[in-house]
Amino acid sequence: MKFSIIIPNYNKAEYIEQCLSSIYNQTLDKTHYEVIFIDDGSSDNSIEIVKKFFNNNNLTILYTNRKGAGGARNKGIDNSKGDYLIFLDSDDYLNNDEILEKLSLQTNNNDIVFLNFVKNNFGNITTIIDDKTDIKEKIAHTQLLGCPTKCFKRSLIGDTRFNEYRRYEDVSFTLNNLCKVKTYSYLDEPFFVYRKVDNSNTTSEISGRAMTDVFLEISSLYYLCFEFPEYKQAILTRIKRDKLRTRLDILDELIQTGNNTFKEYF
Repeated sequence: MKFSIIIPNYNKAEYIEQCLSSIYNQTLDKTHYEVIFIDDGSSDNSIEIVKKFFNNNNLTILYTNRKGAGGARNKGIDNSKGDYLIFLDSDDYLNNDEILEKLSLQTNNNDIVFLNFVKNNFGNITTIIDDKTDIKEKIAHTQLLGCPTKCFKRSLIGDTRFNEYRRYEDVSFTLNNLCKVKTYSYLDEPFFVYRKVDNSNTTSEISGRAMTDVFLEISSLYYLCFEFPEYKQAILTRIKRDKLRTRLDILDELIQTGNNTFKEYF
């Protein structure tokens, strides 16, 4: 099987039908891909909508209990069979009906295929194109660290997994795998549509937790310097760009006062 499409979900029922329809309408034969949908403890009718697609026998529904997108994706990885892994969020969808077939022709046994996408930011539509720099430059500077912007070869990922129960879980996962890449290619046409939707979790408590998650992610990046010394300078360049000193000051303020007055950094 060529592709495993891994989709974590939490309370995104209104978008799921478009997401799954965009996959099952593909011109690529369904025997060449599977869909693994992981529900992370939704309280809406997400599962009822997913079950409408059970007539496609390459759909698997799995369950996690509030492990976050990272934990849900890990379960998807552990239960997947494809040679290549695609991560799609349940409120996003594939750009057109031929795009999976085009990606299949582009893999060519590469470790990663970099994917462009269309960003729908509350109705403001822009196309995001990867800058096609080399891997060291990407590690140091790319802003495209979201896992849906890559098609990963299973053998590249190996036992690398996402951090669970955390925000920003894409960062260390993607950078870890970039450090292992030997061969790569690009799909020039936008692969998916990223939909920016309201986040119901924007509370002061969540902002404080988000700050801590950012700090933990930066710490995990530093460990990559020891695992991949050839990329140490590129990794350190990225950490410097992440304003570590500013983030530490903000975290200290949160500890001392319970207040975060610098939410723009998170």
